[in-house]
Amino acid sequence: MPAELRESAPVSDVAPPARRYRGKNKGKRWTRGEGTELAVIRLPLDVHVPATRHRTEGLYSAMWSVKRALQRDARDAVDAYWAGDVRRATDAQAWRLELGLSREGMERRAYRHMENSKHLAHHVTKALVMHQADEVFETSVSRHLFPDASGRRFGRPKTGRWWDYTRIPGRARSHTTARKWETFRLHGTLAGHLDAYRHRSLAPKVATPEQVAALPPDVRVLEQPRQLPAPVRPSGRIATGEVTTKGTPKTRAATWWDHTGPLAIVFTGGADSSRGDLVLPVRLPSGSGRWPYLLHFLNNPDTWHKIDLVRRRDASAPGGWAYEAHPMVITGSYASPATQARRRAAAMLERVGGIDGNVSNLNGCKKPCRVNRSAVPAPPGAAPTR
Repeated sequence: MPAELRESAPVSDVAPPARRYRGKNKGKRWTRGEGTELAVIRLPLDVHVPATRHRTEGLYSAMWSVKRALQRDARDAVDAYWAGDVRRATDAQAWRLELGLSREGMERRAYRHMENSKHLAHHVTKALVMHQADEVFETSVSRHLFPDASGRRFGRPKTGRWWDYTRIPGRARSHTTARKWETFRLHGTLAGHLDAYRHRSLAPKVATPEQVAALPPDVRVLEQPRQLPAPVRPSGRIATGEVTTKGTPKTRAATWWDHTGPLAIVFTGGADSSRGDLVLPVRLPSGSGRWPYLLHFLNNPDTWHKIDLVRRRDASAPGGWAYEAHPMVITGSYASPATQARRRAAAMLERVGGIDGNVSNLNGCKKPCRVNRSAVPAPPGAAPTR
């Protein structure tokens, strides 16, 4: 077995200094309440600026190289695991831990790839690398080593393709510590977006997102330019509401958390990056018919949980890729009042349902359906039906 697959430290005359790791969390761990739902909303991003688009492409390239290296490591470690018959029969769990076939082992591998590289720290952070390692473990290693409820295992881990790499998983925000969001962050407000890009024909009395949501669906709300400008980080000093011992008001430097303008996705960049924050403007739908949907997901920043950066092929987009942010919100899915009323009315009806089973599809209807007898296999020895 190759020595690099083992997690044990190499033997040398001079022992290297022990690496320090953060211990277990001493505070109470945050957990979602029982029955709490999660929903995801898609927000298109504007990357028309060449520098911003180039940096976003560099971020995807760096994260793809990390995922490809982890997939190769996982494949080699899995091969070594199945080749060690004696070790696996003696203590399979200890053998997996020695090979690094665990969530923590994959994270350590990802950290080493980032530390040994000369360029990854200019694009990515350890938080992004850690969650990429967790995804590789859950989707490739865990499904191969441990069978599901039916006893089926997935195949040997393989290296994916660059064109199929479309999602960079983000890290969830902290719900116990204020203003702690380590990867992609969503800043701004719906009211600030409305003030910055309100349509010229919109009535002046319509000033809040709640009032916009009550408008008819055919009313134009936003007038966003073809190329959205990136919001500027707030500057200056912000009063904290406290005073010093001498009676002087305390102030602090303004940050992105004080931004109340248009919505934007902000990424701090790599640990060794000197290019500042990566700011991606968000483009919202212009019609008022979509504002109840936006109000449901984006009007309460306390429910924002996690953001993934997603790309998809688009020949008309600059660079051939269209980028989106997929915020995960701690709330249920949206249903319009008309849909809710229709569902309540349908639940009170005593209707009989029928199912038409076919070879390639399954059809349902409200009333009893005729059975397609040609699709039902006939018992052995039965006469053919017409």
